[in-house]
Amino acid sequence: MRIAILLKKNFSSSPEDQKRKKQQEKTCQAVKGALQELGYEVSLLYLSPPDFSKLEHPEFEAVFNLYTSTGKEQALVAGLLELSGIPFTGSSALGHFLALAKPIAKSVWAQRGISTPLSFFPPRPADDDFPLIVKPAFGGSGEGISSSSIVKNQVQLDKALKEMERFSPLFVEKFIQGRELTVGIIGDPPLVLPPLEVSFDLLPEDEARINSFQAKTVYSDLVEVKPAILEEKERSLVEQTALEAFKSLGLRDLARCDLRMDETGKPFILEINSLPGLEPGYSDLPKAAEAGGFSYSELISRILSRCLKEVEF
Repeated sequence: MRIAILLKKNFSSSPEDQKRKKQQEKTCQAVKGALQELGYEVSLLYLSPPDFSKLEHPEFEAVFNLYTSTGKEQALVAGLLELSGIPFTGSSALGHFLALAKPIAKSVWAQRGISTPLSFFPPRPADDDFPLIVKPAFGGSGEGISSSSIVKNQVQLDKALKEMERFSPLFVEKFIQGRELTVGIIGDPPLVLPPLEVSFDLLPEDEARINSFQAKTVYSDLVEVKPAILEEKERSLVEQTALEAFKSLGLRDLARCDLRMDETGKPFILEINSLPGLEPGYSDLPKAAEAGGFSYSELISRILSRCLKEVEF
């Protein structure tokens, strides 16, 4: 069977975008090797919206989607894959959009009774329950979030909203003090991988203990991600929360759920990355798969399983 790895073609010259390009190259080589090990014929497919002509007469039976974006482009590409009728890995366009639109995702979770921090669109009365955190409503990779995003009073809130204006629309969320956890989910039916804990202990003292843009870029080497040590009740609740959040958005094949656990052991789902990184040794999902006893090739095989059922022979 012929499988095309779908990749982003154009990157800007910014340091952040060039880093993403290198990560894509490393991930592509790893996924390509795994697919070849699994016995598939592999080709590379680079797309540059709005040119999607390469999808019109495909010379492959399925697509392994690695086209990630911090904006709505990620959902757009999935939508065009759906229209093409080509089976592909990962979530639908709607699933990606819901995951990228954080306030909408949180609304879905709240309606389903899934634990997520209270949030609102600014402005709101000054007597709110601080501390709060200001976030961009769309996107990922910690973009726009910094130490000053956490606010303890109205003055700090007004300042953060002004400083982050270029990332509008913004929303404000109750800041959960506690442990940062990330949970990977793969396959069909979805399998919850062992939770990982994100440790910020090595960050400079003036950096907030959150997955900010700086933590994910400038200080990425100082952020430790390791299997979380949890009591059985805590682990069960974390995994259940992540799985319910995943299912409620209609996601498929792979995702990474970010949560925080307060001092009582209650987990709160913050957001979901519907197309998380797969770079071995760097990305969280391969680390979680390894903690769960899966080789890299087994991880890729699990992600691919639903897609293969749609291939017509």
